[in-house]
Amino acid sequence: MVAIHGVAQILVECGYADSSKLCVECKDFKCPTPTDGERACCCHRLMYVQPDFVNVESHLETLCHARSFDVIFLPKFHCELNFIEQCWGFAKWLY
Repeated sequence: MVAIHGVAQILVECGYADSSKLCVECKDFKCPTPTDGERACCCHRLMYVQPDFVNVESHLETLCHARSFDVIFLPKFHCELNFIEQCWGFAKWLY
């Protein structure tokens, strides 16, 4: 797959001159684990790790913070870390 001109241009402007040689994305969005010295395998991974994208609040976070709510994102499939699940488990244990 050849890089999309717009994505490649954005990466060139960010200082990645060789980004036009990268593919747009790895097959099925499954990028291999980067090895030492390897920055990215595809344009998608290279864009994903840029500070401009990593350090930006999501729209949900922005809306919640504007209304003085805290947002906590918990890992998927780890119910032992979710406070609500612990409360529910305790309530079931009591009754």
